[in-house]
Amino acid sequence: MRRLARVLLSSVLLSAAFAQNPPSGGAPQSEPAVIKLPPPLYPPMALAAFVYGQVELNITLRQDGTVDSAEAVSGPPMLRAGAAESAKQTQFECNGCTAGTTQFRIVYRYELTEPFYCEPADKSYPRVSQSAGIITITGQPAGTCDPSATRAGAAKCLFLWKCGWR
Repeated sequence: MRRLARVLLSSVLLSAAFAQNPPSGGAPQSEPAVIKLPPPLYPPMALAAFVYGQVELNITLRQDGTVDSAEAVSGPPMLRAGAAESAKQTQFECNGCTAGTTQFRIVYRYELTEPFYCEPADKSYPRVSQSAGIITITGQPAGTCDPSATRAGAAKCLFLWKCGWR
């Protein structure tokens, strides 16, 4: 009786192990690779509101590497439309894609650097980079600036209505 139980148990375990392993006959499909990223787009309203985070997109790709559709499935609402628009302009290389379209997921990560205050904005922002299925867009928000603090003679101005008169 114990032998029968062992044989049944081992056959169940072996069949479960074979069911979990993919068949070795087919070649594994690789994720499409990014060939060309569009100019970075950080939505201006999200940048002004200091909104950052990750947006996950469902991408439907044609055989030629162009995007058929891009739909945001998660992430901050202020960033979703910008990520989808950026993905639609991205050029992919679709190795091993089947006839018709291929679907996959990609993540757009929006990050912020230290804001600029009274000095001019750094023209190199927003910046874009790509690594392992994650496209990172870095923006530099504008901080609040008190121009009177940088003006010469501001310490002498105790009566605000006289500050502008000279």
